[in-house]
Parts: sequence; C-alpha cells; structure tokens
Amino acid sequence: MGRVRQAYALNDNEVENAIQALWPDAVFPLELWRKAYETYWRAFADINQAAYKVEGPALPELDTEKKYFHTHLCALDVLAFFKKMSEIIQGKVLQEGLRYILEESYEEIDVVFPEEREFLFSTLLRLETTDPLEQYEQYSKDEFVSAYEEKILYIPHSSYHFIAQIFPDTVLVDTVAIIRHFPNYPLRQEVKGLMQRIVDYVLNLPEPEASPTPKIIAPPSEPAAEEQPLDQKPIFRVPASFWEWKSDAYVRDAMKDEYPLFVIAFVLVNWCGVTKAQASHKTPKGRKTHVGRLLAEKEYKDDKSYRNFIDPLLEEAGNYTILKA
Repeated sequence: MGRVRQAYALNDNEVENAIQALWPDAVFPLELWRKAYETYWRAFADINQAAYKVEGPALPELDTEKKYFHTHLCALDVLAFFKKMSEIIQGKVLQEGLRYILEESYEEIDVVFPEEREFLFSTLLRLETTDPLEQYEQYSKDEFVSAYEEKILYIPHSSYHFIAQIFPDTVLVDTVAIIRHFPNYPLRQEVKGLMQRIVDYVLNLPEPEASPTPKIIAPPSEPAAEEQPLDQKPIFRVPASFWEWKSDAYVRDAMKDEYPLFVIAFVLVNWCGVTKAQASHKTPKGRKTHVGRLLAEKEYKDDKSYRNFIDPLLEEAGNYTILKA
C-alpha cells in the first residue's frame, strides 16, 4: 500500500478505505511481517528463546470471517510484536528485517521516519554493548542525576511508535484488485508493480463475472502461451496498450519483460510501423531491417544480416497464434 499511496497520491483515508474495500480476499496485512520474521528473525529468536528460557512473540492472528479489518488495532499488535522481538534478538538483525519491509513498501526508504529509526537502533546498540552491572553502580547524591541521564535503563514505548504509523503502508494488496479500485484515479507516479502499462492492461481486462466466491486473477509477469488441443497452435494475446499507435522503441521496451523475443518481432513487423516517423520502414525488407536493428544485441555491418537475425524469430512465431487483445 505504500507504493499504491505514492503512485496515486493517496491520503490516509483513501488508503484505509481501499484496505476495507478489498478485505478479506485481496488484502494481506501481515505477509511482509511474516516474510521478514521467517527470513531474518526466526532463527535468532529460536536460539535465544532456548538459551535464555524466554517466550518469543508471535504475529497477531487475523480473523478473515469478520466484516471489517481493524487496521489501527492490528497496527498496535504489530508494534507490540516488534517491541518484544527487539528484546530477544540483536538490533542489527532486527534492523535488517525492518529494512526489507520498508524496501518492499516504499520507493525511497531513507525518508521514512529516519530520525526515529536512528534513535531506536542506536539505543538498542548501546543497550547491547553496555555492561548490565554498570547500571547499578553506587553514586553519591550529587553524581546520581548526571549518571542517570547518561545511562540507558529502558527504551520508552514512544521510541517504537513509527511502527504503528507505517503499518498501513506495509499491507499487501492484490495488484489487479487495487487498480480496479481506483479506475478513475490518474497514475501520478510509476512505482514498482504499478507501471502505466500494467494499469492500462488491467483496466482493459473484462470485468470478472459475479460469483459467490470471487477469485482475484493477477496478470502474469511473463505471459505464457495458452495451452490448446494438439491440432491447434498455442496462443499469445497482446493487449493494444502495448503496441497500438506506439513508437517501435516503446513497443520493444514495453514488451521485453512480458513476452518472448519472437512475439515482439512478430508484433513489430506485422502490426506496427504506422506513425509518420516510421514511414521509411514500411517496405517488407526495410521493415525487417529496422526491427532487426531494434532487437539485435550486437551491431551488424549490413542490412541483410539484420534481416537474417529477424527471419528465424518470425519462423518461430509461426508455431504460435499471436492475437490482438
């Protein structure tokens, strides 16, 4: 949700409303925290629990049968979990897990409560490197006040408050569902997972039929050919938003992470070349030479070599049915 907030320039109310609207089928409040726990924290927590005979904290339980998700209450539970986790594992390990959560939630993490994070983790480090016996040294009455101010006896609860504040932004949501929730909101900024081409692709998908148990279908990051009967060719479908009235370079860049090279070559050779800037590439030979220059990873000395590079790709494309979607 942090990236969704940034992409659509949302305020707190819009973020909260989106979470409630998608609950429970398309919103996953604790997935990032669970992943951080399993990847960064659990091994250290298990070791210290066994060594010091302490009980480790557990992530909050979610009841998906409830009509509403109480974001604020869950945020407080996660804050308590994080605070207890800081008591049984090293601060550096705790910081690595939190950094993972922040990197998955925001484009730029250095601006997310930097002073509060620095204070908390520097304080945890001082606690870990201070001899506990020194906390109870005997001082004269005059020395006690200055010594008390220098010693760390505990970390106030307010030091952890930013965890509760960032929690809504750490909630995972289904990409298709969140884009459909904001159909009339312009994309103010492209962020990881919410590029303009993905938004266009989703908004051009047919609306799912009403069902007692609706399913959210996420767009594949790398579209695979649809399986067909043995006597038919596998199918690739290419949405118009990838190629229609787009420059050749745009088509190449938009499709390169989504489709095999032979599909890109087929689309560029057969469907594109309609803009004024591409008028010189409309003859079959000229078109294939131009597309070869766009797609080849190395530079050839003559035009024919670029066409020879394209011909096998078009031949491979002939084994599939490539449709305009």
